[in-house]
Amino acid sequence: MRDNEEFKKIADLCFPNITKTPEDYYKMFPARNLPEGAEVTRVAPSPTGYMHIGTVYQALINSFVAHKVNGGVFYLRNEDTDSKREVVGAADIFVPALTGFGVAPDEGFISETQEKGEYGPYRQSRRKEIYQAFAKDLIARGLAYPCFCDGENNDSKEEQMRLGLPIGYYGKWAKCRDLGYEEVKANIESGKKFTIRIRANGDGIKKFKFKDLRMGEVLLPVNNNDYILIKSDGLALYHMAHLVDDSLMHTTTVIRDESWFPSAPLHVQLFEYMGLPLPKYLHTATINTIDKETGNARKVSKRKDDWADSRWFLLTGYPKEAILEYLINLINSNFEPWREKNPDAPISEFEFTVKNMSKSGALFDLAKLDNISKNIISKMSGAEVYERTIAWAESYAPQYVQLLKERKDFAISVFGMDKNEKRPRKDITTLSEVLPFYDYMFNADFNKKLEFDVEKLKKADIKEALVEYAKVFNIADSKDEWFARMKEVAGKIGFATDMKLYKAEPENFKGSLADFSGIVRVALTGRTQTPDLYAIINLLGEKEVISRLNTAVKNL
Repeated sequence: MRDNEEFKKIADLCFPNITKTPEDYYKMFPARNLPEGAEVTRVAPSPTGYMHIGTVYQALINSFVAHKVNGGVFYLRNEDTDSKREVVGAADIFVPALTGFGVAPDEGFISETQEKGEYGPYRQSRRKEIYQAFAKDLIARGLAYPCFCDGENNDSKEEQMRLGLPIGYYGKWAKCRDLGYEEVKANIESGKKFTIRIRANGDGIKKFKFKDLRMGEVLLPVNNNDYILIKSDGLALYHMAHLVDDSLMHTTTVIRDESWFPSAPLHVQLFEYMGLPLPKYLHTATINTIDKETGNARKVSKRKDDWADSRWFLLTGYPKEAILEYLINLINSNFEPWREKNPDAPISEFEFTVKNMSKSGALFDLAKLDNISKNIISKMSGAEVYERTIAWAESYAPQYVQLLKERKDFAISVFGMDKNEKRPRKDITTLSEVLPFYDYMFNADFNKKLEFDVEKLKKADIKEALVEYAKVFNIADSKDEWFARMKEVAGKIGFATDMKLYKAEPENFKGSLADFSGIVRVALTGRTQTPDLYAIINLLGEKEVISRLNTAVKNL
């Protein structure tokens, strides 16, 4: 049986340059001075590409938990220890992306050159010595050891599979578990690379109680797998980094995807080995979607779903309120009834509760998001739609910016049409649709292809309607006067002004009053569906209205 002195000598062999101990780091990063009940949470993306919409979902939950009590902290940690998969510049989109969705962190990694807070570095690649200090302590106490095996251990896997046993590094397959000092020394001096593994104390049978804030209390097996904690390059894997970072940064609740749930036994064991208090855990439901090919639910896929990239929502022009509202809808089952009772209340007034989190996978439905977004945009004033659209265009459609700036007042008036508070129109889903939807108000060439219903109405009757209307058109008319004048012209040339009479005897008329006004609408806008026609006429002005009517006549 080896004694503690041998373990300490092995620890020195593994990390001869590490002089600090975990106790030194506890003193460097003392407990936060927080109000009673305040939480510290974190989101920890990896810079291996774009920010997944699932990360935004996680960030929102973390933000809710941290800010439920004033004085809580939500921070961002850059988990960049996988250098092989790291994408240059990916980390710099973390904070701008989260800010764009309204969930900016209070503290942590900001960019490649900037951090905010007193518990850094918040970039894991810069915390190498800290992880090694904790690993060295575990080795010195016989709770971890250096392993010189090939990381794949293919022979062991094949045998374990053949025997129907769990795949892992344990039992007789843990070949380096009991190496003595001299063997470790010889291996290191010969240049062999090594990892650091935990010396698990489970037996595959014994279980313990684990409490998850969403799932409740469950029985889990005590970890019996000697997982790798430190890679051969000296950097920590997530398991070790989680122990160290969440302890030294004083994370109170670890909120992460339920795919991490199987790692809970290992993480509990690590905290126990270090004699550190266990944080609370909240494993969230995975975001799923319906597969178009199979019709079955599946995890959101980077390969199959363009919108897995959170930037897609910003590029498409969804207001951040729509994204947040929809994500909260996925997170808490009581949000939808709350919204129905409080249609105009800010999201900040909604009380997030863990007990109302989904117990099953969260199903992401773009159609539902579209409805939420339409509703939010419909309630915006013309000025707000203008400001949001130009802000979006400056980032994603610069060709629109000059037009919007040059015709600001006109654009605000156009975007403000039909902003009836009781029943606002819901034509626009995203900010990218604003200018295309109102294209006919800005574009003189809109009428190259008009949508006249030539199957129902004769061209000669359409032309007559436009000619006669142009003769009596008066820009000074009030809305009632304008409608009366349209009705008079329609009746004069054979369109029914009484809908009941038209329905009873349609064959006696060229069309209805609705058909007549539709002819004018198409001539002026090119569309059969638009905001209030009277408002459109007054914004276009007399000269433009007459020009468009004449052009439509010529094009028939």
